[in-house]
Amino acid sequence: MKKQTLVLATHDDQLARRWHALGEGWTLVRANRFDALPAGATLALIDAALPDLPAFTHPAWAKLSPTLRMVFASSQPNDPEGLAAINAGCSGYCHAFASAEHLSQVLNVVAAGELWVGRSILARLLRAVESRTAPPAAPAWAGPLTEREREVAQRAALGEANADIAAALAITERTVKSHLTSVFEKLGVNDRLQLALRVHGIK
Repeated sequence: MKKQTLVLATHDDQLARRWHALGEGWTLVRANRFDALPAGATLALIDAALPDLPAFTHPAWAKLSPTLRMVFASSQPNDPEGLAAINAGCSGYCHAFASAEHLSQVLNVVAAGELWVGRSILARLLRAVESRTAPPAAPAWAGPLTEREREVAQRAALGEANADIAAALAITERTVKSHLTSVFEKLGVNDRLQLALRVHGIK
């Protein structure tokens, strides 16, 4: 089976050597500049410290994002930068010096067409969705769910952690996990992001 090409976009030789540990799962290509990303590439790990990196508002990002799935890697990750990267068209945001195992997980998720962000960024994204979309009084998505499953689903769709949901509803975290498993099965979703989109009527 042919390996997918992964572009390592960094001018930092030390970081490039670290990222080369990903070579077992990908065919690696190095790019020292943002404007040197090879045509036809479908997946790129982009160093936030690239010297010619355009601002996230620059149209270059929008031009690349339809065909290139980009993971933006920062040595000092923070929520504002992560949100800006996702808004610019990146499909993932992570720590540049994460372990090879973790980076492989991020890249595999993004290569499969999904989004990878940290819990705090996901929570902020979901709250933004919630502030812009008011769920209907009798939501159709909740039809197959019990009342408690609906409560758990609504809180999970706002990015609340299991522990917070458990505390708010006076149940155990184990019960929250059980309800979420049932919710995912009944609604045909695979994760919290898909659940949030369903709850807010986006998907």
